[in-house]
Amino acid sequence: MTQTLNSRLIHKRKSKDEWTFLDVSTRKYTHAIHLYPARMHPEIARKIISKYATHKKDVVFDPFMGSGGVLLESILQGNNAIGFDINPFAILLSKVKTTVITKNLNRVLANILNKSNKSSLRKQDYSKYLPESYDLARWFNPGILKTLAILKHNIYKITDANVLDFFKICLSLTIRKSSYQRNSAWKIHRLSEDDRFKFEPEPIAIFTNIAISNIKRMNDLLEANPSGTAYTILGDSREISSNFAKIPHVLNDDKVNLVVTSPPYGDHGTTVAYGQFSRHSGHWLDLPNEQVVQVDKVGLGGKTYDDLDDLGSDILNQTLDKIHKNDIKLGNGKSPHRSKEVYAFFVDLDRCMEQISQNLIPDKSHACFVVANRTVRRIVVPTDEIIMEFGKKYNFSTDSVIYRDIPNKSMPSKNAPENITNETGKTMTRETVIIMRC
Repeated sequence: MTQTLNSRLIHKRKSKDEWTFLDVSTRKYTHAIHLYPARMHPEIARKIISKYATHKKDVVFDPFMGSGGVLLESILQGNNAIGFDINPFAILLSKVKTTVITKNLNRVLANILNKSNKSSLRKQDYSKYLPESYDLARWFNPGILKTLAILKHNIYKITDANVLDFFKICLSLTIRKSSYQRNSAWKIHRLSEDDRFKFEPEPIAIFTNIAISNIKRMNDLLEANPSGTAYTILGDSREISSNFAKIPHVLNDDKVNLVVTSPPYGDHGTTVAYGQFSRHSGHWLDLPNEQVVQVDKVGLGGKTYDDLDDLGSDILNQTLDKIHKNDIKLGNGKSPHRSKEVYAFFVDLDRCMEQISQNLIPDKSHACFVVANRTVRRIVVPTDEIIMEFGKKYNFSTDSVIYRDIPNKSMPSKNAPENITNETGKTMTRETVIIMRC
């Protein structure tokens, strides 16, 4: 089976230009109301949903929801959608992105700015609006902190829950752009001392520009008049069946019609650290502290194992063996561990795929996985092929495999593996779109 699969994929690895979407905006409607790492291109979700969720009662499910792009595309096409994520900030962002607001947001913004610009307010103590859970002095200029606290104070006076959440997201991005956090990095990384010395943000001006842009996006969504409803659930995709119990009765026979998702590239610690990305926002917006700081630890691959059992994928076994050998060769005397980290991720992904298979309507459903193949210890991890082998184990059949280049990807095309000077390796610049039938 491995040779057949490899042979078939080798002959189809040429990217399809119509799936690159080089000239198609990723910022329509509310897609761009806030930064979020590794977002799926909206056009991928749009194409898949339009083909495989043709009835308005079809339910689209994203078990790794992230910022909610799949859910937004679903409701725009009239489908109900369900999304899971373990990151409480992702839940808030996705909820805002998929909730149509009819109230006059410009009027609310004017009120926030009017109160925040009053000089008399600066004489008051706003320290209670500052988060206590991390070292603020390391990340913010003291004067900036006071302005952010005043903005937060006036935003939190909003009584409409949906409007409040909308402006929380605007505040979140303002906080990020007003901090010493490098906006070019998803992991927590502070500006250099020289850059910090020259850094003079104006939080109210930043907030104003963000809010104006986001109000325009929300008004565009209102005009599009989406007829579907999105349900965002703080839940683990390794426990889909139990988490579906939290959802109002929108499922068809307690199952979904279509899965469209982009799983993590690997464990959060060594790939995209979603928890680190949203930690500042989570603290400022008073999200549950324990959930905020645990995101990267409880994500896929967060727990490693001493024994590597056979997960039913020959390709995975071969890959782990190669990584283990390079672990020893390139590990600088350290105990081999990278193969265990990769294995731990696929143990969890395998469990997710089992859960997905149990919650799709048999013989009537499809699952679309958008993945990129990372490199570990200079070995390419063929996540796309491994997913297809897992799928066969759970009675999926592969309908089609599409390769696409990732244009304008926010990461370099090369990196420094093992941080060795003058050594380079390729990063993820291509994706595989796998469409499987249940």
